[in-house]
Amino acid sequence: MAEYKEYPAPQRRGRHASPASTQGGSSQKGDVGPSATNTGSAGAMSGAYRPATATTKRGTGGNPGGPQNPKNSKGKKKGGPWRVVFWVALVVFIGAVGTLGVIGYSYLQGQNMYKDVANEAFVPSENVPLEDMKVDWDALKAKNPETVGWIYVPGTVINYPIVHTTDNEKYLTTDFLGEKGWLANFGTIFLAAENKADFSDANNIVYGHHMNDGSMFAAFDTFRNADEFNGHRVIYILTPAGNYKLNTFSLVICGANDPLAQPTFTDKAEMQRYIQDKINRSVVMPAQGPASPDGMDKIFAFVTCDYTINDGRAVLFASVVESTVPSSPASQGQGSTNIQDVSAVGNAAKEI
Repeated sequence: MAEYKEYPAPQRRGRHASPASTQGGSSQKGDVGPSATNTGSAGAMSGAYRPATATTKRGTGGNPGGPQNPKNSKGKKKGGPWRVVFWVALVVFIGAVGTLGVIGYSYLQGQNMYKDVANEAFVPSENVPLEDMKVDWDALKAKNPETVGWIYVPGTVINYPIVHTTDNEKYLTTDFLGEKGWLANFGTIFLAAENKADFSDANNIVYGHHMNDGSMFAAFDTFRNADEFNGHRVIYILTPAGNYKLNTFSLVICGANDPLAQPTFTDKAEMQRYIQDKINRSVVMPAQGPASPDGMDKIFAFVTCDYTINDGRAVLFASVVESTVPSSPASQGQGSTNIQDVSAVGNAAKEI
């Protein structure tokens, strides 16, 4: 009978043999198939023969043995154009959020700056006589030498310094401290360049922005509502020479080229015709009925932007009812409306 011989199992080509077992123990963990055992003097050999496992073609999607994906057989990228749309939308969204953050910060910075100026120069008190309303003019002029007045409207956020210069464009984008804002340009409340800096004209035109956060002159545009208009009829204009208490009588909504910015009149009759025209065009009526131009020797016009019409302006008119300024007749300049006066509303009240 032929002698039985044990031969080492052949190793598969291309595969590294696992380390030999020293005393007939099991093969290294992780091997596939049964372990080799010690049957005699030859002992177990390393890399004992393992049955071959079935092999399948590797799919193009990277799944070994998985089914072929005909859609990906040519290496086409997943997602297609929708992935591009997603990333573009994400970038736009992040940019919009960042821009809103910058605008919000700019608004907050402007609000805080004007609050600080007001806290230092003028803190309004209830039921104070007109002559006792004091402004720290030295502090204001130290910050801005072009300061000429202060405007205060009880019950609103309007409590700001007024400046005056020969350039109606300057303070559209320059704040009271001389800084130019980015995105949210508060600018500064200013008296028209065509007016005298001491408010001695018959009609004093004051400009302010209509800010989206409700600051500056934005409140005046809400006065088209009768309750808002009649609830805030009093306006105070404070100056180094004395103070004025005003009473509003008209709110006119017009285009930028409307000839409203007329600081002087040839005579009293012309001024009364001017005032009557504004009374007739008012979009809101005072609670006690239409006003009359009789007795109105000095008026103010407060101009801001209006967004209900294209390139619109909201102009609030008020007359002086009490003053501590030494008595002097209203300035009766030569002529009435000229091209510079007309352009004042169009140019000086432009919003950013």
